[in-house]
Amino acid sequence: MFNSYTYKTGIFYSQRVVEKKYNVAAIEDKIFERLNEYNIDIVKKFSDLGYMNLQRPGLNELINYLINLEKNIDVVVFYSFDFLGRDKRRLNFVMPRIKRHVKEVIYIENKTISQSNRLNKDFIDNKLAWKWIN
Repeated sequence: MFNSYTYKTGIFYSQRVVEKKYNVAAIEDKIFERLNEYNIDIVKKFSDLGYMNLQRPGLNELINYLINLEKNIDVVVFYSFDFLGRDKRRLNFVMPRIKRHVKEVIYIENKTISQSNRLNKDFIDNKLAWKWIN
């Protein structure tokens, strides 16, 4: 699934929640550790807050960044705390624009973290959670 022999530059986007019960920083740190193991260096991060923000200024900023970038980015990694998948539908809508500027897209699905916010040890290692979008 992942080619661990090639160094890649990446951009990370997350849709964050504002609820204190979710330890966003700890979850993202684990994701970055795993990306580092796969030789993916995150050079820029974008995020949007809350479930109700339909405008997604961070996502729009990511797209504008890719359009105006002079160097190539290999991978864009998406992670959402949205358990219902609403954010994935929004990403699918903008994916054609993103794919024009990057070689690969990874979407990390959050289906193994419980509502009590205990970080499931299997989440980061779960290959089913890490999906390549071609």
